[in-house]
Amino acid sequence: MTAPAARGQGRNGRLTGLQLLLALIVFVVAELVWTLLAIVLTLVANPAALGLDGTPRAQSALPLAGGAYLVGAVLAGALAVGGHLLIVGPLARRPGLAVRGRRVLGELALGLVIGAALISLSTGLIALLGGYRVTGLDPQAELLGPLAIGVGAAFIEEVFFRGAVLRLLDGWLGSGPAVAISSILFGAVHLANPGAGLWGAIAIAVEASILLAGAYLLTRRLWLAIGIHLAWNTVQAGLFSWDVSGTGAQHGLLQAETAGPDWLTGGDMGVEGSVVTVAVGLAAGIVMLVLAHRRGHLLPRESRAARD
Repeated sequence: MTAPAARGQGRNGRLTGLQLLLALIVFVVAELVWTLLAIVLTLVANPAALGLDGTPRAQSALPLAGGAYLVGAVLAGALAVGGHLLIVGPLARRPGLAVRGRRVLGELALGLVIGAALISLSTGLIALLGGYRVTGLDPQAELLGPLAIGVGAAFIEEVFFRGAVLRLLDGWLGSGPAVAISSILFGAVHLANPGAGLWGAIAIAVEASILLAGAYLLTRRLWLAIGIHLAWNTVQAGLFSWDVSGTGAQHGLLQAETAGPDWLTGGDMGVEGSVVTVAVGLAAGIVMLVLAHRRGHLLPRESRAARD
């Protein structure tokens, strides 16, 4: 028989608004560190990469810029995880909450497989409908940039949106409202992305945030969600050369053409703006939530004694 949780030791640890504020600060700082490190490292290695020396940006500088972007992403991701551990230790009274566990590597690996499979399935269905066609292999494929997008977004965004926002709302309001509100917030953040717009934000909220929230609730840890997010971004850009959340053209391993209406191809938003991807992501998210429910992980709000 499991002993009852001590006061302040509910399923999400102690819940305080201060944790959310500090998590937001860590999120913003990590995003800034990622960008600034990438710029500084690129300039140190080759000023021509950003065109600041008056010369055209050289193609040879692109892999180097991608490497700088990846270094920035790794360090910023480590900063996000470290900040999370500091927050949930003293304040939530559970050091390592949502990060540690015996199945960490297995959950991360499973997430990578799921993320890669879902974005591949979406692309395959769009191709069957005539919206995507491979024209060859790109001899100048940029792989470090897509990997950086995957690593940085997966760690920084999952630590904040699932490790802080969803975790706290889950305790304050219950799992259902927590999924809904955190998904809306996650979609809203993407409104600022070039090419995203209102539909892009809605698509991200439906296809990605519900899926990632389900992954967190299924395991009550971050690693499955991080793996899905990392592979989702990396594969769509590094293999299929899709735009990632409307942030610009990518040059992955496959050269491809898109054709057809925006509802099929996603338009400027890329594959994430396609109705096909929304349907695939939502279906996978529902499966995650059903599995979480069967495990008894979808719960009502915690009592005040457990969260204060």
